[in-house]
Amino acid sequence: MTGLDRGYSPPAIDNVEVLITDRSRYYTLDAMRGFAAICVVATHFQERYAPSAYLAVDFFFVLSGFIIADIYGKRLARGLPFQSFMTARIKRLFPLYLIGIFVGLVQIILLTRWGLRDQSVPDLLVSTVANGVFLPSPMYFLQANPMQGMFPINGPAWSMFWELLVNILFALWLFRLSIRTLCQVALVSAALLIFVGLKYGMLNIGWEWPSAIGGLPRVMFSFTAGVLISRLFGGMPAWRKRWTAIVPCLLLMICIAAPVPFALRPYYDLLFAMALAPLIVMLGLFLEMPAKAEALATWIGYISYPVYILHRGAIGIFKPLAASIGLNGPMAFFVLLSAVICFAYVAARLIDKTMAMRTRRARELATLTSNDGMQ
Repeated sequence: MTGLDRGYSPPAIDNVEVLITDRSRYYTLDAMRGFAAICVVATHFQERYAPSAYLAVDFFFVLSGFIIADIYGKRLARGLPFQSFMTARIKRLFPLYLIGIFVGLVQIILLTRWGLRDQSVPDLLVSTVANGVFLPSPMYFLQANPMQGMFPINGPAWSMFWELLVNILFALWLFRLSIRTLCQVALVSAALLIFVGLKYGMLNIGWEWPSAIGGLPRVMFSFTAGVLISRLFGGMPAWRKRWTAIVPCLLLMICIAAPVPFALRPYYDLLFAMALAPLIVMLGLFLEMPAKAEALATWIGYISYPVYILHRGAIGIFKPLAASIGLNGPMAFFVLLSAVICFAYVAARLIDKTMAMRTRRARELATLTSNDGMQ
């Protein structure tokens, strides 16, 4: 059997809950995902600030494939139940996701009261219920002029739908595949990605029903690429721990903030998704932050998901308020970004503390129950 034919071999441990990794943290990757999230905020505030920032999602999918495979691949091979894996993923994503839905709903209600938008009550109710459980709104098929997007209550939630879908595929199928078969999956996904990229003229697809067909190859290629990177290079020591680790961070921000001529858009998007995003993740893997920057990089990574999932509703509320007091342009963006980061950090910390408290109480209850049983 060649190295390319190998799948995951079960590690020599007895507890499938143990985290298996040779590196406890990837600080450069942490920083990169935080910077990418900030670029997404920029493009949603004013598209010209980061006109290619929707490609950050392709980077996120590659990074997700790498991290999920790095943390859970061997644990699944060892026997971690599918239900345990999905429970862990939903526990990780859902609390902040739900806050994002709430903020988005408040935004819609306020903008409606201010006379800045209008939508039917059935559309609002059905979309809120569907989006609240990670499902796209079906209202596109049920009424004329529905709210925009598959996740109109909180736009960025569309990527969580595809994220969970590919997580399911990973836990049921992808983690079992050899490197050779993973390459074949990536090639098929790449062919489909090229097709939809040329069909729609860009990769800003998968978030609305008319381009929903493009979401699956978009996530499948990038996530599989991340799994391959993990299988081939995960756990390897960094080449160096120096400030040169800033290079992949800057390269990522330049790529997803760059203005691109309309005629070149599909080719640039495909180049980024199929080559640059995986390459940037590999550079971030091997060029590690120096010790002095580790704490900052960890914090930037910590706020990345909260910022990404909470910012859209905040922008919708902020922009008319800022305009009413004459605050606009870059200054308005920096005020917004500061507010979003503070809000995201506080929300994440409150959730972490609540989850830690519940875990501690559950352990105490289990200990008491065990002691009572022994008596």
